[in-house]
Amino acid sequence: MILREIGRGMHGKVKLAQDLDTGELVAIKVVDKQSRKRQLGYGPLRKSRDTDGEQRVRREIAILQKCFHPHVVRLQEVIDDYSSKKIYMVLEYMEGGEIVWRTPDDEPALSVSQARQIFRDLVSGLDYIHYQGIIHRDIKPSNLLYTKDNKSVKISDFGVSYFNERLAGPNAHYDDDIEKDLEETAGTPAFFAPELCSPQHLWKITKAIDVWAAGVTLYCLLYGQCPFTAASEYELFEVILNTPLVFPDAIQVGFETSDDLKDLLSKLLEKDPEKRITLDQVKRHPWVIEDLRHPSAWRREANPKKY
Repeated sequence: MILREIGRGMHGKVKLAQDLDTGELVAIKVVDKQSRKRQLGYGPLRKSRDTDGEQRVRREIAILQKCFHPHVVRLQEVIDDYSSKKIYMVLEYMEGGEIVWRTPDDEPALSVSQARQIFRDLVSGLDYIHYQGIIHRDIKPSNLLYTKDNKSVKISDFGVSYFNERLAGPNAHYDDDIEKDLEETAGTPAFFAPELCSPQHLWKITKAIDVWAAGVTLYCLLYGQCPFTAASEYELFEVILNTPLVFPDAIQVGFETSDDLKDLLSKLLEKDPEKRITLDQVKRHPWVIEDLRHPSAWRREANPKKY
């Protein structure tokens, strides 16, 4: 039984529903098979394929069916009437909803400890999906959903994600076909890594784009603002490519940015993807494990091989 609409995005609506037999609440993502995606990037220099909507949603379903992790939203069922223009994806209901990371006055809404815990959950889930051969391509605060008790978050919305079995495991293999696929833009420009913004194709596009987006996300969670902003998309790409990272003043955000935090953000937002920190290194970073009594136990739980 459909109760109400709880979300709306570029590719469809999300509705809250209840299983009449069990009483369980679920989220149903209603996706139009014929939807299209808008083009991003430097015009013809950065390609954006107008893929068929049905192919895109079936790719999202296939990706979610591979994921069984405490920090990834779970797909429960797919309802696909071939005579219909829509596909219904039944997902676990994340009752806590989206993370509120800034106030109406554009100030940070979270404490440093809250931001750190959210980031740890993100790193754990992201490392898992990368191990499965999946690149999310749209990591951002609005795609992190709270559980009912607001004690943990899960990665959601795999609508523009990419999967290739050659990327699975600890040693991803990027061949020419994969590189060509990943040149097609997807995601949210404010969270684009520099390698997505360069018209000269300065760097290969790899899983490192998700690490950059995780860095932008952490910055947002901590400071209530994005690290790189501009009036237009073209200007934004120039800023991402060329502007050094700046940390807000303590008076502005209510806390002093520690040296460890500056170090972590600088490594996450390293413009050269070959020098950017890896998720395995993130899990050992002093700021990430600062308040953990048993960091090694957390790293064991966050090991993607466990799931």
